[in-house]
Amino acid sequence: MKTRTAAGTPRSAGITLTEILISILILGVGLVSLATLFPIGLLRLRDAQRQTRSAYLVQSATADVEARGLLSSNSFIAADLLNVPNGFNPWYYSGVKNVEYDPLVQDTPAYGDRPFVLVSAGPPPIYATVGASAVTSGGYGLPFAYDPLWRYQTGIYLDPIGQSTPEARFGAGSFVTTTTSASLLRPDPHDNGLASAHGLQRLTNFNRASYINAQGQTVAMMPSAAGIPSTFVSPEDVVWQESTNPNYPMAFPSLGGTVGTPSTVVPDLSISVDTQNFPTTTNDWRFSWMLTAQQNNTANGAAFEANIVVFENRPFSIDNGMVAGETVVEAVFGASSNISPRQSTQGYGVGADRTVLLRWPAVNIPSIANSPQPDPVVKVGDWIADVTYERSQNLVYTRFYQNTAPPTLPLVGVPNPLNNGEWDNLPAQRCFWYQVQKVTPAQPDPALGANFRSMTVYVDRPLEAKTLLGGPGSAVGLGNPVVLNAALICPYVVNVIPQTFFVR
Repeated sequence: MKTRTAAGTPRSAGITLTEILISILILGVGLVSLATLFPIGLLRLRDAQRQTRSAYLVQSATADVEARGLLSSNSFIAADLLNVPNGFNPWYYSGVKNVEYDPLVQDTPAYGDRPFVLVSAGPPPIYATVGASAVTSGGYGLPFAYDPLWRYQTGIYLDPIGQSTPEARFGAGSFVTTTTSASLLRPDPHDNGLASAHGLQRLTNFNRASYINAQGQTVAMMPSAAGIPSTFVSPEDVVWQESTNPNYPMAFPSLGGTVGTPSTVVPDLSISVDTQNFPTTTNDWRFSWMLTAQQNNTANGAAFEANIVVFENRPFSIDNGMVAGETVVEAVFGASSNISPRQSTQGYGVGADRTVLLRWPAVNIPSIANSPQPDPVVKVGDWIADVTYERSQNLVYTRFYQNTAPPTLPLVGVPNPLNNGEWDNLPAQRCFWYQVQKVTPAQPDPALGANFRSMTVYVDRPLEAKTLLGGPGSAVGLGNPVVLNAALICPYVVNVIPQTFFVR
C-alpha cells in the first residue's frame, strides 16, 4: 500500500493489525485442518491392519477347522474321557443315563445339574430332557462358543460335579460363580424367574496339556494342547535375522552358526528355540479368534454354520465376578411402541427391523447382581450379539412357545404378520452378530424410569430374531418385553466373518 507525503513523495505504509489478524486466522484454519488428518490417518491405518489380520485369521481358522476336524463331536467327548483317569471330574457326563452326552446338541438346565431325568424304569427305560435340547430347535444344533484359547489361558475348565471352578459361559448374563442364581438382568416379566440369558456353552476339545500330581510331578495329559496359542493367536510378522552374524552370543547349531544381536529396527521373533534347539516364532497376542457355531442338522453333524470372531487385545480373566470383556445387558430387538398386530396383547415392533434398545440398571437393585452397572461403551463400528439363551427345556416351552410344560403338540411360536407369519421370537437359544451403525446417547429409560438407563443402537442388517412386545392393555405395558432378551457388548471384537464348515 502506498501513500503520498505532503511534498508529494510516495512511501510504503506498514501492514495493519486487521490484516495480521486475518492472516493468523487463515494460517490457524489451515494448521487445524492439517492436524485433523493425522488422527484420521491413524484410524484408517488401524482399520486396514484389522482387516488384513482378520483376513489372515479367517484363512488360518478355516484351514485348521477343516483339516484337523476341530468341530468333530467325537473330539469333545474324547477330550473329556481323559479327565477321570487323571483324577478330574468329567465335563459332559449324565449320571442318569450313565453316558457321555453330546454338548453340541444337549445342555444342562443349570451348572452341575443333570440333562435328563428318568421317567420310567421300563424296560426299556424312558428319559425326558430337562436341559435345552436341539430337538426343538428346528433341526439345528445348539449354538455354542468354541473357545479353547480362553480355557487354556485362564486354566478354568468345567467341573460340574465338584463345582471347584465357575462355568464361565460365553455371553452369560449371570454372575460368574459355581451357580447361575445371580442374574445381571432383571427378573423375566413372564414368570419372575431368571432371564433367558444363560450364555452359550464355552466348549473346548483340548484338555489340559499337563498337570502336577500329588507327588509334585508334572504329568502329561494332552500334549497337543500346548499348540493352542499357535492355532488361535495371530503370529506377529516374522523377519529372520542373518544366521552368520557373529555379534549374538546364543548359538543355534541347527542353523549352522550363530545369530547376531537382533536389530533395533527390524523385528526379530526367531530367538526362542524348541526342545530340538530349532528357532521358533512367538505370538504377539494382539489378534486372536474363536467361533460361535451350531450344527446345520442334528442328524448330520458334518456341517456347521459359524461365525469367526476376531478379537484385538482380548483379556483372559474373570473380573468382579464377570468374564472380562463380555458385558451382557437386557436388549429389546425391534424396539418400538407401535405393535403389530394392532390391539393385540402381544406382538412385534413395526418399522424397527434394525433397531435395538439396550437397557441396564442405574441404581442398586437387590434382584440384579453387580447393580448399578456403568454405562456400556458402544461405538459406531462395534459388534453386538443377540445371546438370548434359555437352558431349561421347560422354560423354553412356556416362554417361547404358546404351549405349556409338558408341551402340547404341535409346538407353536408367535407369528409376525409383518414377516410372512414367521415365529420371530424363536429360537430360544441363539447367537446372532450385528455391527453398530448408529448410537444414541445413554439416558434414563423412558419405560422403566430412573432406576434404569438405556440407549438405542441401529445395526447393519435386518434382525434375525425379535423381542416379543406387549400390546395395548398388556400386563407388561405397551412396547415392553413379554420375555427378556439379552445382548452381548464386547468392544474387543473387531470383526465377525460368517463361514460354513464341513467336518469329515
